[in-house]
Amino acid sequence: MKKTKSQEHRLNFDEEAGKTLRKGIPNHIACQAWDYGRLHALPLWTEYVIFPAVYSHDYQFQETKTTLSSFEMLLEGSMTIILDEVRRTVHPNEICLIPAGKSKKFEVREECRKVVFGICGQIHLSLLGMFGIASRSVIRLRNPEYILGVLGELHRLLREKDESSVSRISGLTMELITEIGRDTARTPEPLLADAFRLMEYHLSESFSLSALAEKLHVSSNYLNRLFLKELGMSPKRHLIGQRMQLARALLNSTSLSIQEIALRCGYKSPFAFSKEFRKNFGISPRPFRIRKECKKMT
Repeated sequence: MKKTKSQEHRLNFDEEAGKTLRKGIPNHIACQAWDYGRLHALPLWTEYVIFPAVYSHDYQFQETKTTLSSFEMLLEGSMTIILDEVRRTVHPNEICLIPAGKSKKFEVREECRKVVFGICGQIHLSLLGMFGIASRSVIRLRNPEYILGVLGELHRLLREKDESSVSRISGLTMELITEIGRDTARTPEPLLADAFRLMEYHLSESFSLSALAEKLHVSSNYLNRLFLKELGMSPKRHLIGQRMQLARALLNSTSLSIQEIALRCGYKSPFAFSKEFRKNFGISPRPFRIRKECKKMT
């Protein structure tokens, strides 16, 4: 007898599922993670893949990822995602984006099976905006089996942690974003790509919204509305996010002083830089660097 797609999902996933308990509710999670991309400041990286996550009825969970954008791809059952106090129901073969810096809470009304993955990197937010993914809370996938195949390969590579596969992982991450972007059925906004390019070019300079709008030959109000529509954040917030990603990468991969890193990230005052870094990551730059160095030695 021919298996249904849901049965195929169950067979594939149960082979690798491990059992754990969280808040007294049984669930199955098979997670593989590797922070190589963040530690080496790669522009695009898949940091973790949960393949699968199986949750029981009435399970609830909440978390915030400061530097990762996570995706929830539902395979069976139903799930409610609460993002910015807005409730969205996710159905099988749909994918939901939780952008970096946003707090997510999900509630399971019936047993559900899903795949979860998180991506990071200096260019990942820009790509999500250009492909029209960031402005869509839930996307219906036309070819979920293809996405599952890519995620299965990423899950394997993250488990092996072989440095010879680093380029492959970055490439598959780009493949994921491109394929999901195709399902948004939207033409990317060319002005956004120009705005991202100018922001990246001026990361180390004092660069205002009015100056950016002038270079793009649009009004500041129009540019602000465009960013809010496509990314859910203002141009200023996006620029700060890019600078903080750069700062994190420089702290991880160079021996530059805090003052030098502040200047490279567009901050003339190390105090203002440290304050913004602490606001974004919950820790000041110096102890962040010390903690990372200790982690590398262990």
